Amino acid sequence: MSAGGTLWSRAMWVSALLAVDASLGGVTLRAAAGPFRDLWLAKFRTLLPAETPWRRLPPGIAEGRLLGGLDLAATLSAGRPIAERGLLAEADGGVVIVPMAERLTATVAGPLAAALDTGEILVERDGLALRSGSRFTVVQLDEGIDDERAPAALTERLAFIVELDAARPDDEDFVTAAMIAEARQGLAAVTIEDAMLQALCEVGLALGVGSSRAMILAARAAKAAAALDGRDAVGPDDVTLAASLVIAPRATMLPPPDTADADESETSDESSEDAPPDRDPDDATPPDPEGAGTLTDR
Repeated sequence: MSAGGTLWSRAMWVSALLAVDASLGGVTLRAAAGPFRDLWLAKFRTLLPAETPWRRLPPGIAEGRLLGGLDLAATLSAGRPIAERGLLAEADGGVVIVPMAERLTATVAGPLAAALDTGEILVERDGLALRSGSRFTVVQLDEGIDDERAPAALTERLAFIVELDAARPDDEDFVTAAMIAEARQGLAAVTIEDAMLQALCEVGLALGVGSSRAMILAARAAKAAAALDGRDAVGPDDVTLAASLVIAPRATMLPPPDTADADESETSDESSEDAPPDRDPDDATPPDPEGAGTLTDR
């Protein structure tokens, strides 16, 4: 696995890893509405099974439609309480698209975050007590209007943050739906050694990312990368890829200079200062008294 490549190829890695493991939560796509964003969404969708639910969150969605509740018309017709499934329950096992995430209210972001944490929706109102499974992947479309940002409570639960505006699509499709399906089958068997986890934590600390949630998501991303490569153990390249895609976009500071390199440079400087001159001073040619010196062709 390689963390290099163009911005677009990195965005494609994000879609592939999300397709392999929905527990990565999702992605915040920072990009203006346009063909590139639509293309990324279309390519992501082709990696998922055809029957995968795909729901777009309407602006200003009511709580009842989001979470479910009492179906008034059906209740009046049946003469008994009839529950209506909410959008998040309908999206179970699928994808929830959140347009204009930078304008998302806490009343919508909160239930989304809670569902990501618990994998279910709990509704207790209108004389109903409903509990339904709701495991989904979130794609936040953050257009960054007026420098606004999507709610932090939701963004921190999504493994990836992608700045898509600067990316330019290419024709390379390095993963297929069949490869994703195979990786999903093998994901549960993938292991990650403590040394690999320690490496991710060290990268996080070096970049000022102290969130344990980010480290957990990075470990999951590394396992998804290994599964996609047909392996049952996480390797160094998987860790590098996960750190690049999950931890680096959350960086709050630059890593300190490498101690070994700094020591080597310092030693080199000291050696230069203490080194004898290349020529014996007694053998040096006296300077031209007229100050002209001698020129040689190079």
